[in-house]
Amino acid sequence: MSFRDPNEPFPITTAQLLGNFCETLAYGVYLVTCTFCARTLFLVGKGQEERWASPHEIRWLMATIAMALFIICTFDVAIGLLHNMRAFIQSKDPERVFYNIADWINIVRSVDQVLAGILGDFVLVYRCWIVYGRRWLIIVPSLMLYLGGIVVAIALIQAEANPKTPDDILLTSNQTRHWNSAFFALTAAQNILTSSILIWRLWRMDREVERCINRNLLDYSRPPLLRKTIRVIAESGAAYTMTVFFASVASISRSNAVYPISDTALQATGIAFNVILIRSPMKRDQQFAKFDRTTDASDLVA
Repeated sequence: MSFRDPNEPFPITTAQLLGNFCETLAYGVYLVTCTFCARTLFLVGKGQEERWASPHEIRWLMATIAMALFIICTFDVAIGLLHNMRAFIQSKDPERVFYNIADWINIVRSVDQVLAGILGDFVLVYRCWIVYGRRWLIIVPSLMLYLGGIVVAIALIQAEANPKTPDDILLTSNQTRHWNSAFFALTAAQNILTSSILIWRLWRMDREVERCINRNLLDYSRPPLLRKTIRVIAESGAAYTMTVFFASVASISRSNAVYPISDTALQATGIAFNVILIRSPMKRDQQFAKFDRTTDASDLVA
């Protein structure tokens, strides 16, 4: 029995193979960022004074999330390869393997996808909360979108694992497509909103720093750190948001392209998290908090 639709321009077999290939390439980039992320988390000081951070100097929340994302990203690449091996080597009908939505690999890969997105979005909202001096009102809209994404993610996994759901469907089928599309759409909207207000805050701080330098006639020839931070957050956020947005479009249009795009988006989550963390050391968090209390831009000239 073949599940293939003769009118499908992008069959599920091609989508799964291409997804594993794209995810592996993105995973290589992610591993490179992990080395810099580990340095930021576990080393303090500069030059000859650089040393291992003591336990109280480590940001354990960020370290825990970084480790969780590393496990998720690595595990998803591994079981993606296992999935293809089962389909193309151990099975005589690869399409039957991929169409079995209730298979544990399909469910676990969906869990990987939503869990990585939830963790990555949490960090982005958390960074915004920190930069705005821990003011809850600023992040309420982002928090509502974030919680909505969690609800939709739970509904998606429940739909896949529900015994009443037919086991010969894909993520693009009617039973799961609307939940999958909603999750990616909410994630994209939350990232656009949160990144925008985060960059706006950093831009205002950068302007205050520039005014402080000009007012005090300081000789400040170092590159503007806040502008570099803005550029990094904007670039990494835009890359991640674009992959999530395209995944949402592919899901809505019922295209199997959602598989390679979402696989890449999973790794992009880890990359964006690492890049933001690298550009946001503990010292910078303390400066943001002090700036919010005193509005003294000279604290950021460091």
